[in-house]
Amino acid sequence: MASPDDHPSSRPAFWDTRYADHDHLFGVEPSAFVAAEAGRLERGSTVLELGAGEGRTLAWLARTRDAVCTALDFSETALEAARRRARADDLPIETVRADVRRWVPGRQWDAVVVTFLQLLPTERPALYRTIRSALRPGGLLLGEWFRPDHLTGDYDRIGPTTAGRMVPPSELRDAFAADAVRRCATPDVHLEDGPHLRGRAAVVRLVARRAE
Repeated sequence: MASPDDHPSSRPAFWDTRYADHDHLFGVEPSAFVAAEAGRLERGSTVLELGAGEGRTLAWLARTRDAVCTALDFSETALEAARRRARADDLPIETVRADVRRWVPGRQWDAVVVTFLQLLPTERPALYRTIRSALRPGGLLLGEWFRPDHLTGDYDRIGPTTAGRMVPPSELRDAFAADAVRRCATPDVHLEDGPHLRGRAAVVRLVARRAE
């Protein structure tokens, strides 16, 4: 049986090439979802983003919420771009090069951000456990994914091409049932996340606080 790592988009080299070939692959503005929910964060909070890419959302949180940020990604090219931005703007962003599918948190943060980290169904339970381990009790989770409706409805052909990399809302409700789920919404939105993630999309957005 083939390993999930056999798919090109599951390997760091694929993303290193994509980030090297495109300036600001997913744009320079923060995730619109995270920006809309950022008021839930206390100023000076510690924030971890899983699959942070070039750190556009963390840079915005550091500037607007005085957040102390950690960017985790397995693409060294993306993380180097995040470091350049942090140095240029004197922002408190550290980087961790790791594969989230295998990474074990060594500490906890006030908030965890995950946007469009498209793992396979067999990989996502471990992701949810990692998120909970990385969050302090009472910590905030902001997560956004494509939902399976995206493949069958009147949406633009952006994002994953298979339903397996999209997340059913019921899966999130089950995974975080022990926590305080503030919102698990299924809006249709227009994404403006760089040239490759722009258009009408079906998403699921999760706002939750880890159980005390």
